[in-house]
Amino acid sequence: MSVVIVTGVPGVGKSTVMAAAEEYGYKIVNFGTTMFEEAQKEGVANRDDMRKLAVEDQQRLQKQAGEKISQMGDVVVDTHASILTPSGYMPGLPEWTVKALNPDVIVLVEATPDEIAGRRSKDASRARDSDDIDLHQNVNREYASTAAVMTGATVSIIENHDNQVDDAVEQFRKILKK
Repeated sequence: MSVVIVTGVPGVGKSTVMAAAEEYGYKIVNFGTTMFEEAQKEGVANRDDMRKLAVEDQQRLQKQAGEKISQMGDVVVDTHASILTPSGYMPGLPEWTVKALNPDVIVLVEATPDEIAGRRSKDASRARDSDDIDLHQNVNREYASTAAVMTGATVSIIENHDNQVDDAVEQFRKILKK
């Protein structure tokens, strides 16, 4: 089994970059969707409400989702290294989740804060909170590095700049070929 975790702040273009994974036989699994499926069993009405739950409830749902995904075989996991909550940044890859997933590689997809803000402004499908994008990307790097230390995974950074998505996808393909 091979697990590749792909992270990035909301609006960076993770899903677009990850589309290349299927050509290498990986199943793409959205961690938030899996977590939401677990949360729905407890009455959570929409995905954006999950980050407003008590931290303890979010942590329990993370663990449940990590355990479920770890049973799926070769996967690319679309997730967040950190989630901005009312009480601060919560690890999206806490010890119990990252150990259950046991990734080979953790990939951070990044872009400039202005590019990300522009993408977010065009996406009416989600209720996004405003945040300091540069700070959030730095927190993601720190959390991804910590997760890598716990599991022995490598960390790669892919730059997904405006009008250069093909370059970002090619960077991801090279990571998957290794």
